[in-house]
Amino acid sequence: MQNGARAMSLKDCARAACPEPVLAAYRRLCVAVQRRRNASRGTADIFAEVYEKHLWGGGEGPYSGDGSRGPVAEAYIRTVREFIAEHRVGSVVDLGCGDFYVGQRLLSPGLTYAGVDVVPALIEHNQQRYGTDAVNFRRLDICRDDLPDGDLCLVRQVFQHLSNSQIAAALPRLRKYRHVLVTEHYPAPGAFTLPNADKPAGPDTRVVNGSAVVLDAVPFDVKVRLLLDLEVPGYLVRPGERIRTFLVEGWRP
Repeated sequence: MQNGARAMSLKDCARAACPEPVLAAYRRLCVAVQRRRNASRGTADIFAEVYEKHLWGGGEGPYSGDGSRGPVAEAYIRTVREFIAEHRVGSVVDLGCGDFYVGQRLLSPGLTYAGVDVVPALIEHNQQRYGTDAVNFRRLDICRDDLPDGDLCLVRQVFQHLSNSQIAAALPRLRKYRHVLVTEHYPAPGAFTLPNADKPAGPDTRVVNGSAVVLDAVPFDVKVRLLLDLEVPGYLVRPGERIRTFLVEGWRP
């Protein structure tokens, strides 16, 4: 917690000391360099490096970023737990389960959980530490591999780190689930320029470009219904950014 508090303090100091146009230009430059490097790399290698080098923060052990902690994550956990109870969900498949910090808060007696991620070391760590008869972890690429069966599929802030072609490849694999909840990070309203700006896979998101993954817009055209809409306390680019969770209601022809 002390390291996280110090990092946030330094970030706030930088924002206060530098004009926003300068910060925005520097941010875009860093992301552009990172994207050029990641464009020719495999997804497993990219996200293995994210966890090995703690590019999303944290200290010892895997850490899936500040987005897995705090009031926004707590509201998400409450919403999903209510959804599980209301719809009598018996099995959950969590795509991009990460460090399992959120997933473990969803567990309840009689519920089975399958966590899926592309990073081998992360899956091994989770299975050794958290695996039980009711909880298991699998190393799979959601864009290529067959996914575990289940009632409810969770995709929490995963698509935002993938390219449009990867998202398009993953979406048909979700049709097998009775319920699908997808969560994404959106720019502040005044900073939103266009939906689904493409990018290579990587730890960054489209928010830097004033964009977001919008499933009910081209090229995806998935019918969704908004379940949860929360402001991001520690914004990435500009105050007013949102974390939104949608229920997938169908795929248009």
